[in-house]
Amino acid sequence: MGRLDRFAKQTFAAGAVRFVVSPTAWKEAPEVRRERVQVAGHLRVLRPEGLAAPWPEARDHEEVLVELKLAGDCVDVAEVKRALLRRQAREIERIEESSPPWMGEEPLWIAAPDVPSWLPGVWVLERFAPGCYRIGPSPFQFLWIAANELPLLDHLVPFMMARSGRALDDFAEWIASRRDAEWVLTMIRHMPVSPKTREDLQRKLGGSDAPEERQH
Repeated sequence: MGRLDRFAKQTFAAGAVRFVVSPTAWKEAPEVRRERVQVAGHLRVLRPEGLAAPWPEARDHEEVLVELKLAGDCVDVAEVKRALLRRQAREIERIEESSPPWMGEEPLWIAAPDVPSWLPGVWVLERFAPGCYRIGPSPFQFLWIAANELPLLDHLVPFMMARSGRALDDFAEWIASRRDAEWVLTMIRHMPVSPKTREDLQRKLGGSDAPEERQH
């Protein structure tokens, strides 16, 4: 999962600029000092106008904390609480870094394949766009992004890294004609696409079918 995690974050970082025509900036996060916890990264959306959700939700914030939960990652209540702890640690860090102290609330977006079945029993979910949910009650912006439900749009590609199952295969087949062959072959090597989709795309793009190429 380490290589997949790195590939997903690199794609998010690159896609946040490439596919959204430079209204975003992604910063790989250092270790948050206070709680010694690691966050996925901080996202700034500078010009969200005209973009599909969830991008416009960032318009009123200088920074959004993004957590990517890839296919196979744990998304139980304990892991979500850890994400909330990381959000709180980042919020305190921003307060301590500012003079006068920053008085805002750090937003949190969690991108995962689907909405876990336990989540509606703990929080209230409000669906405001395909694959996009507000979670409440919450004093800060708390969004759940269900990647499997998102439409196939270029500027949503960074979130597609969290897809799984048939939705991931659909994405792989769609993106194959929109990215260069090397990137697509790297994606299907690291991400859990189905064997048939991997073989079809390797045949189409001329990629190797050696055992090491099938690792993900």
